[in-house]
Amino acid sequence: HVYIDTLISPSNTSAIAQAIQIPGIAGMENNMVLFEFDKENPTNLNEIIDNFGLVNSGDFDICILASSHREIQCRNGIHVWINSLDTENSNLMILLSFIIMVHPDWKKGQIQIFNICRPEELEKTKEAMRDLVMAGRLPIHPKNIRLIIQKPDVSAKSIINNYSVNAGLTLIGIREELIKKEKTKLFEGYNELGTILFVHSKDQKIIE
Repeated sequence: HVYIDTLISPSNTSAIAQAIQIPGIAGMENNMVLFEFDKENPTNLNEIIDNFGLVNSGDFDICILASSHREIQCRNGIHVWINSLDTENSNLMILLSFIIMVHPDWKKGQIQIFNICRPEELEKTKEAMRDLVMAGRLPIHPKNIRLIIQKPDVSAKSIINNYSVNAGLTLIGIREELIKKEKTKLFEGYNELGTILFVHSKDQKIIE
């Protein structure tokens, strides 16, 4: 079931400012804001970036959905690109993946977790990944966790484009400092992918 409310405001910024102060339908405080833009025609992406700081100043997790015209193939599962040093986003992305997989449309899909590392960081990253999964207490089978060694002349975006080209949904963590620095460029360069969910967690989620 979905509850939809409508708010009329003179600008997106004022609408967002009001929306994040309104309690949820159950009377509880909201804890996440979801923005969306069209990958093929990102006309509102600048507005999302401009209002990111406003939402982030509160205790909100922020998700930005880059919607693709390509049909979502749920049977191809969810690809989660995490960084073992970025546990704030990692735990939330894994949690969201499990929530999405409960939906009947995704019953034939699987969650695959990827982490990019340098050759000299391989063993350290393996250990960090193992600790992350154990701390999260999530039933993720080792075969669904892949470490990708990054060559010096290959960008992270190229690697993600290559491995997740057929994914039903791809989750990628983003950090506030990179949004401020790169702005729209942070969300560009994923032309081979379908729909992407960019995730920014306000703090690390403890999953029990």
